[in-house]
Amino acid sequence: MGVIQSLSVGRKSLKYKIMIAFSLMSIIPLLVVVYFVTNYVFPYTKNMTQVSIIVLFTLWISWLGYLLIRQIINPVIDLAFETKIIAEGKYGSKVALSTEDELGDIAEAVNAMTGKIRCYIGELQDYSKKTAALNVRIHKKVITLTNLMRLGDLISTGTGFDEVISFAAEKIAEEVEQGFCAIFVKEKTGGFALKSFANNTGKEFSSAHLESTVISLERILMRDEHVMVDSRPLSKPWQKQLREKMGHVNALFFGMKSTNKMVGAMVMGNFSEDMEFEDEEIGVVRAFERELVLGFQSSQVFERIKSLEVVDSLTGLYTRVYLEDRLEDEINRAIFYQRPCSLILIKVDDFEKYSGHYGVPKAKHVLRQLAQLLGGVMSPVGKVARFEYDEFAMLLPEKNKRETIEVGEDIRKRIEAMELSSDPYDKITVSIGVGENPIDGTNAKEIIARAYYNMEKAKSLGANRVVGE
Repeated sequence: MGVIQSLSVGRKSLKYKIMIAFSLMSIIPLLVVVYFVTNYVFPYTKNMTQVSIIVLFTLWISWLGYLLIRQIINPVIDLAFETKIIAEGKYGSKVALSTEDELGDIAEAVNAMTGKIRCYIGELQDYSKKTAALNVRIHKKVITLTNLMRLGDLISTGTGFDEVISFAAEKIAEEVEQGFCAIFVKEKTGGFALKSFANNTGKEFSSAHLESTVISLERILMRDEHVMVDSRPLSKPWQKQLREKMGHVNALFFGMKSTNKMVGAMVMGNFSEDMEFEDEEIGVVRAFERELVLGFQSSQVFERIKSLEVVDSLTGLYTRVYLEDRLEDEINRAIFYQRPCSLILIKVDDFEKYSGHYGVPKAKHVLRQLAQLLGGVMSPVGKVARFEYDEFAMLLPEKNKRETIEVGEDIRKRIEAMELSSDPYDKITVSIGVGENPIDGTNAKEIIARAYYNMEKAKSLGANRVVGE
């Protein structure tokens, strides 16, 4: 083993190993020829030409053997070299052997295998590109679905419709590259008011002309589901006019319809050249439009329910909406019978500081105690309500301003003397404003405004007092 390693010039020197082996194998016949010539030819011949011919013939035979071995081994070495290149991942390489023996068959097999590998790699690359594009689409759909679910959550939790519209406009504008979205709500006057506008185009873009466009498209949007303006050819005259009016803006208009009435409109688009809205984008805007219609309907129901609320959930008193309606009725009755009717507004002084010091639960408990006190002093024909968080109102039919101020002063003293806890510093005071019909107004709005003015005046004068003049 050591001899072989010493003869080898390297691990990869197959060609040199063959040459050394050939040389070693040629020594024996050469020695035989030399022995034969020196012992049997030279002693008996004087013609060196024949000897030279014999020696040259022997060398020529050896040289032919070397060439034959070289012709055999070189293709093997070339095949090994090319195969190694292929094994390193360079599948564009090709084994170039034109022999028609077993080595040629091996070369053809290697080339065929390499061709299949190239084909498979190409298919894998195409599949990878398709998979990447599919992943992008799936990711976009997941984001869209998440946004729709969040929009549904906002609607279901009673979030204000303006906030719902703002969220929807922001997310719709993200559905197209460098997009914008404008959402309009139809007003009672018949026009469309812009409620939210999201602009991701990177350009200064006014939505003013969109409003006039929505108005001009109202009849079409009532009949059709949507209107598109993009790079596709337009056949109808009104479409061409719309294209000229919109300029370079690509836009997708959707009408928001509830119970066969137009309640609003949505516009999505961008400034890209050769833009064509796809069915997926149209479907996304349609889904947002349906959610917004549901949000509009929910907001309408919520407003109706709110307007029908009579009792405050915290204090058990009447609500502001109910008291304002009753005040209007009592003022009308008082005017008809020429009788007085008064209103008292009561605000707890520095109640935010009180709530911050003692905590929200204690503050709510105090509001319930106040409600109980006010309900106890109210006459059978009067009504008391919680107006705001820390404000109360008392409707006093048949009471003039002097009598009402006396009632207010009695209430102020009672509240100041309330024992809210064992803490001697746990006290509250109130500022009270008084308004009377017809001295301070002839309708509920005027009387409430006057009572508010007097209540704020009581606060500015140092609080814990009643103001009616």
